[in-house]
Amino acid sequence: MLAICGPPGSGKSTLSHALSERFGGAPVLAYDAYEEITGWPPERVAAWLASGAPLNAVPVPGLTEDLAQLRRGEPVPDRERGGTLRLSRRVARPVIVLDTLLGRAHPGTGAQIDHLVWLDLPLDVALARKLRSFTGEGQRDPSAASRLLAGLDAYLGRYDTLLHPTYALQRERVRPAADQILSAGTLAEHLDAIQSEIQSTLTPVPTPTA
Repeated sequence: MLAICGPPGSGKSTLSHALSERFGGAPVLAYDAYEEITGWPPERVAAWLASGAPLNAVPVPGLTEDLAQLRRGEPVPDRERGGTLRLSRRVARPVIVLDTLLGRAHPGTGAQIDHLVWLDLPLDVALARKLRSFTGEGQRDPSAASRLLAGLDAYLGRYDTLLHPTYALQRERVRPAADQILSAGTLAEHLDAIQSEIQSTLTPVPTPTA
């Protein structure tokens, strides 16, 4: 199983879905479709940080189980886009892609990772990209501008005290366990680098049945 990790705004989702295409329609499991911590009130996040920010306390219900099920060659619900995820039958050696913030630092999911890629983007650049996701959506749908502005204000209001410390901890705890660190480069260059690196590292998974 191939995991893509990095700070929010580093391009994990874009790279993960590009890898899905590269590997014949490989299923992509997205941490964002399972996580619940963004729904916590600020005081609960602050308490979690004050307690040492244990990553095994980050709730991702169902993610460990869905990963294990896919690794057995069994289909699972696509909680990000709807429908069903299953191993590709178009390649001889099926791949699973995990788009995650936690890497190997999360016990249940981390134990299933064969190859971990860290997208090494400075936090200020990642923040700029995250902000552009707000402004870009507002340009695509002007009627949503008021809602997006409120969301942007809330995000920036929590950034100094809650979000930036969390992202710094992520870099400190997750990056050292990466098998491959990618920084500057185009999407195509990242795809080629990952494909070249993982040829002999991924654990074979069962060929999917009809």
